[in-house]
Amino acid sequence: MKDTTQHIALLFLLSLMGLGWTSVASANDNEISIKQTGGNNLALIIEQIGNNNEIKMYDSSSYLNGANMSLHLYQNNDGTTQNTIDLWHLEGDNNTIRWAQGAAWTSATSSTYSYDGDEGGGHYARLDIHGDNNHLQGHQTNQGSSSGHTFNSLIFSDNNDIWVRQQHDGGKTINLTTYSDGNDITLRQKGAWAQHTANITLSGSYGTTLNLLQQGTTTQSYSLSQNCQTTTGCSVSVTQGQ
Repeated sequence: MKDTTQHIALLFLLSLMGLGWTSVASANDNEISIKQTGGNNLALIIEQIGNNNEIKMYDSSSYLNGANMSLHLYQNNDGTTQNTIDLWHLEGDNNTIRWAQGAAWTSATSSTYSYDGDEGGGHYARLDIHGDNNHLQGHQTNQGSSSGHTFNSLIFSDNNDIWVRQQHDGGKTINLTTYSDGNDITLRQKGAWAQHTANITLSGSYGTTLNLLQQGTTTQSYSLSQNCQTTTGCSVSVTQGQ
């Protein structure tokens, strides 16, 4: 097997050994600005449809550094409000990261997506994944409004499998921070014009299984902070709305 696989499709070709790529874009254009500072066997496929879609590094010190990473980033925008995906760190081994804005993955592990035909944009995602063997899927969609959703991450740990979905009109927010190992976290917020908010902080040395579902047309709000140090791990399930 080759040490480095240079497979970056659809929009640009990027060296895996420290070269950067930046698009030249005018207002309302789609833009990609990525500086690659390492990584082996990285397969990155980016699809941006419509206008006002941007994928960029979070700041000047952001970098991608990890072996066997596979990122499939997708954005679809029918409106005039910006969609943005910020890449920050994403270092570690055996990561699979897919993130979509303006389209929905058909399952938690699928590489195919569905599109509802009317996406107003306004979504923001930041991905900070440090560690090994992480799988992060996730998508954010609305049905034509400009009130997009916001997702923030951190993680910094190993063996996480995180599946995040935010859907329907009405801006929804998830802030997720976890410093613990072996997590299996499923978060979903949906409901027309409801503004659900979830702030999840999990830390510790042992596995945590969290399932949070907030849906319905009435705004829900939830904040969880947990530190689990038991050898058997922890399990939390929260359901609100209909």
